[in-house]
Amino acid sequence: MSRVILLKGPIGSGKTKACLALLEKANVENIPVGGVISPRVFLDGRLIGYDCLDPVSSQAFPLVRLRDDVDTPDWFTFRRLKYAFSIQGFEKANEILARTAGSMNPSMLVFVDEFGRLEEEGLGLYRGVLEVSEALSEGGTAVLTCRDDLVGTVRGLIQGRARVVHECRPGDLNALWGQIQEAQSAGSEGLK
Repeated sequence: MSRVILLKGPIGSGKTKACLALLEKANVENIPVGGVISPRVFLDGRLIGYDCLDPVSSQAFPLVRLRDDVDTPDWFTFRRLKYAFSIQGFEKANEILARTAGSMNPSMLVFVDEFGRLEEEGLGLYRGVLEVSEALSEGGTAVLTCRDDLVGTVRGLIQGRARVVHECRPGDLNALWGQIQEAQSAGSEGLK
């Protein structure tokens, strides 16, 4: 059975931190994982951007940086956002999401962190989000993060593709893990 845990909240509410904690639990339980997680990057205590973490390889690469800190053509800006976005980083992140979508199965746990302003405009991780969304027909659980004002857009992308959608806040890790365990049990039953 396919399930989406829509982890919603404002910037700094702990969405990525929750994804990292869930990844750790999944690794302990030997649950197959995939997707992308976008942890914050700090320099001298100052937030300078976000990396993209591949939960399979544990490798991270630059995705977003303060626009004043980059001055190469490998980065693009969007509207008046204070950040610049790595062309290569987003290409690689979308490749990871496409690879994940291609290997979706009922026992898989997929992270898509985060559906934001770029994705709302069809940029950034949008292509990868679509591929993962379409692959939900194969089963599995996707933890998809977004801000509160993008919940409707995300629901539109997954509508008819996920059998169960849970909207959650990142605060209660035990409840989130319970949702994943429930999905794992349902996925195991579906394989029999």
